Amino acid sequence: GKKAVALVSTMSLVQLELDEKDKESFNEMQQSLGQAQQELQMVAGKMRMREQEQRQAELTLLELQGMDTQTPAYYQVGKMFLQKPLTDLVTQFVDKMEACKKERAALKEKKDHVETAMNKVNDDFQEFIKDHLVTKEGGGGS
Repeated sequence: GKKAVALVSTMSLVQLELDEKDKESFNEMQQSLGQAQQELQMVAGKMRMREQEQRQAELTLLELQGMDTQTPAYYQVGKMFLQKPLTDLVTQFVDKMEACKKERAALKEKKDHVETAMNKVNDDFQEFIKDHLVTKEGGGGS
C-alpha cells in the first residue's frame, strides 16, 4: 500500500503519495542532498581558511621585504622563538603563499564539482516530488 507523506519545504506544505520503494528513494535523495550540502560547506570553509593563510603570508612578506636582510629575525615554534635568517623566512612565506594558491585552485575545482553534483541531485529530487505529488482532484481518497 501507498502512504501519504507530508514534506515541509520553504514554500509550503506538500503531500506526497509513496510506496515503500518510493520512500526508500526519497530518503536516499534527501541523504545525498544533505551530504552534498555538508561537503560544500566543508570545502567553502577550507577555502576561507586557505584564503586567510595566504593573506596573512602576503602581509607578513610585505613587512619582511621592507627590512634589511641582515635584520635578526625570529619565528615562533610553540611557546619559544628561534632565530632564522631573514631570507629563509621570506622564502618560507613565498612558499606558503604558493601552496595556499594551489590548494585554493584545487578546492575551487572540487567546489564546482560538488555544486554540479548537488544541483543534479536537487533537480532529481524536485522531479521526484512532482511525480509523487498528491493531486487535489484524485488524491488522498484511498
